[in-house]
Amino acid sequence: MKKLKYYGGQGYYYSNENGKFEVKSKEIKIFNKLSEARKYYDSLNEEKAIWDITKIPELLEYHHF
Repeated sequence: MKKLKYYGGQGYYYSNENGKFEVKSKEIKIFNKLSEARKYYDSLNEEKAIWDITKIPELLEYHHF
């Protein structure tokens, strides 16, 4: 089984808990809380990206095989 590798992103430091967050993998899901988006993101074992789309879209984290 392939292992996911961290690719990049600005991290979570500048994002607030409340906002609009998008997790992209095989499907796209939108969350209003960063903690819920991260929990879902961390549960995925596939190529994935998490974005803070509250104002200007910012890539928070991306993993690929």
